[in-house]
Amino acid sequence: MGSHGRFREWFIQFAQYYNYQRPHQALDGQTLVEEVLN
Repeated sequence: MGSHGRFREWFIQFAQYYNYQRPHQALDGQTLVEEVLN
């Protein structure tokens, strides 16, 4: 896998973390997905 493939895999993992796991202070500790679905 070339550098493009490695970056793509890293970006997918980062986006999953950022949207589904990371609590956001501006959202009172909710994740982005929780905010959208509620």
